Order: sequence, then C-alpha cells, then structure tokens
Amino acid sequence: MPDSPHHLTESARRLHAVVRTLLSRGLWLVLAAQLALILSLQWRVPEGGSSLLASFAISLTALALMLFFYLQAGAFHALAQGRDALSVEEIVRGGKVVFSAFVWLTLKAGLLLMAVINVVTFFVVFAGGYDLKATTQLLTSVFGPVSGVLSFIFVYWLPWVFVRREFSLLPSLRAGLTMAWTRLPQSAFLAFLMLAPLLISLFLPADGPLWLDLAVSLVAGILGWIAYVYCVEVLQEALS
Repeated sequence: MPDSPHHLTESARRLHAVVRTLLSRGLWLVLAAQLALILSLQWRVPEGGSSLLASFAISLTALALMLFFYLQAGAFHALAQGRDALSVEEIVRGGKVVFSAFVWLTLKAGLLLMAVINVVTFFVVFAGGYDLKATTQLLTSVFGPVSGVLSFIFVYWLPWVFVRREFSLLPSLRAGLTMAWTRLPQSAFLAFLMLAPLLISLFLPADGPLWLDLAVSLVAGILGWIAYVYCVEVLQEALS
C-alpha cells in the first residue's frame, strides 16, 4: 500500500485507517497473541493437579502476556514510523526498540489508575459513610464500562506517546487529552470504534461460551487498531 498524502480529507483518513489495519499482517499477529493470552487465562489446573502443572500454567500465562506486550509495543512503534501496512518483521524489530519503555509506561499508568480507585473508594466509604463491601462490589461491576469510556477519552494518548517518542506519563496523558478535546467535533468515528465493543459486551451473558468472548475480543481488537492508526495519522499530519 503506497504512502498516503500528508493531508487527507476526513473520509479518506478514516478509509485509509481501515484499509491499513486490515492489510497489516503484523497487526493480525498481535491479534492472534491477544487471543492466545485470553485462552491462557481461561485455562485452569484440574483439582488435584501437581504443583509442577500449576507452575507450568503460570509460566505459560506470563509468557503469553509478555509476548502480547512485546508485539503490541512493536506495533505501536512501527505504525508511528510511516503510513504503510505493517509486516511481521517490522513489528518484531519495533518491539526491541521500545519494549522496556512501553512496559514501564504501562506499569506507571496502572499504578496511577489504582491510586485513583483507592482515593475514590476512600471518599465513598469514609466520607460518604457507605459499606466497604458494597462499594467494592459496585466498583468491580463498573470497572469494565468505565475502562471502555476512559479508552475513548484518552484515545490519543498512546498515539501521541509513540509519534512524539515521549514516555513521561503525566505530560503524555495531558497532551493526549488536549488532542482529544481539540478534535472533539471529529470524534464520532472514534467513539464508534472504541465504544461499540463495550455496548455489545453489555448485552452478552456473563457466562457465555468461550468462542463468543474470543469473537468479541477480536472485533474489539480490530476496531481498536483502526482507531490507533487513525489517531497516529492525525498526529503525523499535525506535525508535518
């Protein structure tokens, strides 16, 4: 797929993001790793299983998680370097460049999210006088939907990190949020990509079959990468 012009119309930019995502073999590898991670998390050691089997299950899950993070980091990096479809080789090479910085950034973001949750819990329980168990159950039940909404609000965060190669947490979060606010009139496309899987999941049974969870995860992954490609190219055009 040839390079696109530096500045596209909104419709052309959206179409280019869809086509680039679907033609990127490297991104399909990331999606395969995502499904493998879900499968590894679903596997349970049978009752009476040996400690060796349990250790193997933990090691397998950890390996699947690290592989997913490595390929995801490589994809983020490679997409920000150009405007073509990505090969598997580009993603593997990209992972070597940014893996440690990406993991550290992810850990910091996770710690910040945990701190925010703890502060909210403290105010609800101690300042509001609510029951701790009921509050914890409520926060657990809304964690998925809230995470989906936050992924839309901060949709420009990781694209900004990799286009600008700025891995500082708070400055990059602020810059991503500012970009999202600036482009709010053009956000309908991103809202569909980021929130459609969330809306679908709300109507699915909690104990549905594994194949359904995998299908929803695959669709969410494809739409998420389209959104990421779109945001990357918006930022590339803004800096060109």
